[in-house]
Amino acid sequence: MIKRLLIIPARKNSKRIKNKNLKLFHGRPIISYSIETALKSKMFDTLHISTDNKAITKIANNFGITMDFYRPKNLSDDRTGLIAVYLYVIEKYKSLGKVFDEIWFLSPCSPLILSKDLINASKFFNKNKANTMLSICKFSPQIQRAFYMNKKIILPVDKKFIKKNSQDIPERYFHTGNFGAFKNNVFKRNKNIFSYCGYELPKNRSVDIDNIDDWNLALKLFIK
Repeated sequence: MIKRLLIIPARKNSKRIKNKNLKLFHGRPIISYSIETALKSKMFDTLHISTDNKAITKIANNFGITMDFYRPKNLSDDRTGLIAVYLYVIEKYKSLGKVFDEIWFLSPCSPLILSKDLINASKFFNKNKANTMLSICKFSPQIQRAFYMNKKIILPVDKKFIKKNSQDIPERYFHTGNFGAFKNNVFKRNKNIFSYCGYELPKNRSVDIDNIDDWNLALKLFIK
């Protein structure tokens, strides 16, 4: 039986949207949707909310989640990368005698993600015998036709794609930021992994809220 740990990283402060993880989204703290989705999937042996915030802890407690430990202050500023947070959680649980086969992460601001997305992603992950996985979505419009600004003049990033028909341009994908997973033994050996299998999400569920435009879009896309 595969033992899975899910980490929801949810520190106190956020710059673009104040108290983002606690902000009410259709009448509920937004983080509550991610917690509920994870619990409904029934996939995880342990669900850990990595936080330094008592209000977030209270929400977790309301879902029956016990906080085994808190995120330390040195990992709670906006310059700390999530890899450092995941490593801390993994090692902390190891010191408590709990070791996991798979480590999953889920954004606290992913109210559009459904439990079936996690379940199907898990099947995909194991079917492909992959070591790492990220949620992905297709670029639309095609990123190869991007421009950059040079003194108020726009120039193509790559000229060879400008005159091509869209059907002749290969698909490109981006990490949605919603969730991902990695095999624990591989992650500990190589913390800078750049080769993933990608689980594709539909565009209407691939919004990870980072700014107010994302927030407003998610509000419109949300189905109660």
